[in-house]
Amino acid sequence: MYMSKPLVKKAYEIEKKAASSYVDGLGRIRGSGLRYTKVEEIVGRIAVDTVIHKHLMKAILEAQKELEKLAGGPIEEIKDVELSPEQKALVKRFAEMHLEIEKDMIETYMKMAEKMTHPLFKGLAKALVDNEKEHHRLLAELIAKYKE
Repeated sequence: MYMSKPLVKKAYEIEKKAASSYVDGLGRIRGSGLRYTKVEEIVGRIAVDTVIHKHLMKAILEAQKELEKLAGGPIEEIKDVELSPEQKALVKRFAEMHLEIEKDMIETYMKMAEKMTHPLFKGLAKALVDNEKEHHRLLAELIAKYKE
């Protein structure tokens, strides 16, 4: 649907193996008298990044499962149909309600992007801000289209 599940699963397995190896190696490096050295700092940073990668891949796999259930099968051709007054009112109410939720999400992710110190988390928060702004724009378009 949105991504290649086998590749994400492979990435998860590789990151899981790598994270275990880096954490174990970091312990050996510290135990060999290299605590508080540049070596520990570099290996530690890579270990942290790898643990984050592992969890991101696992989250993507879980999201993929949920998206497959949500889709309920292959997507047919999208068509623009004329809505009844009741359908227009329903769509408008739905969009207005979610516009507020999206606004809160934008503000929250913006604050996260400002406060996050790890570059992966900061970049992810910024990407989520952009994605939520797109949701906000799409909902505003629905409201404008069905404001009758």
